[in-house]
Amino acid sequence: MEKKTTFGLLGLAAAGAGAAGGWAALGNYLYNQCMIPLVRSMDEPEANQVQADGRAWARRKIGFREVTIQAADGLILWAALVPGMTGCRRWAICLHGYHDTYESMGAVARWYNDRGWNVLLPDQRGHGNSEGDYVGWGYDERLDVVGWATYIARKDPGAEVVLHGVSMGAASVLMATGGPLPRQVRAAVSDCSYTSIEAEMRYLLSRRKDRPGSLPLPAGALFSALRKTALRRAGFDLRDAAPIQAVLHSRTPTLFIHGVDDRFVPASMMGKLYQTARCPKRFLWLPGAGHATAVGTDPQLYWSAVSSFLQDYCPERNG
Repeated sequence: MEKKTTFGLLGLAAAGAGAAGGWAALGNYLYNQCMIPLVRSMDEPEANQVQADGRAWARRKIGFREVTIQAADGLILWAALVPGMTGCRRWAICLHGYHDTYESMGAVARWYNDRGWNVLLPDQRGHGNSEGDYVGWGYDERLDVVGWATYIARKDPGAEVVLHGVSMGAASVLMATGGPLPRQVRAAVSDCSYTSIEAEMRYLLSRRKDRPGSLPLPAGALFSALRKTALRRAGFDLRDAAPIQAVLHSRTPTLFIHGVDDRFVPASMMGKLYQTARCPKRFLWLPGAGHATAVGTDPQLYWSAVSSFLQDYCPERNG
């Protein structure tokens, strides 16, 4: 599934910004296009029925509770908490991707909850009900993931926590595993993460360089303009949003999943992440799946891989 709103940044408007105001104007334009969160249209169709049903389940919020935490930088972050079976101490934290909300993780969250798990569905910073005015591409979000895991650990010291993210949510999960996490975190599932946001943006910018209305500039120059503006406006270096560096330090067992037909985050990025990771690891290539659609393209294959993986690190128990 192509992300139509993410990189319309090489159109005539960008060319006009570059011509009229130079690199500063271009950098601001790219920043506004790439790093300012947008609200997903309620009418935007899902890629498949499984994910449509999952979103509808999450949107109804039957039995959900609303919880908040304060992020390390003071923002108030929101999540939906879905209680599991009485006595169950297994928890899944489900992280959504760019320009969406907790609702997009409905199909994933419902699978866990139907099996008795407690589920936490955060809105990532700047999205939905959470505060924030820019997208950190996993850099700031990694600390938010730690914050949510700590929230569960304090609520239930005997909890067993699994982190499950899709797209930018997967990048946030991998970034979090590269640093200290509460001991309650037992495993992670990364579904279609990019290796780094620099590599991802260069890939997307390069794909568009020959299209009508595109800026006649190399991808590296465009990324440099965006990086400089992000450092000034958001206070961090985009090159630090790099899951491939985080997995070098991870000790959290991780299942890497990627759709073979992903044209937004190339499937080759999963191979690089898997090869680089030093944690206990498994992988699943999912044939026929595009970007962020694996769970609905072949649910049986998807969940068979997840179930087998979790049985080693967060096995089913009575209670």
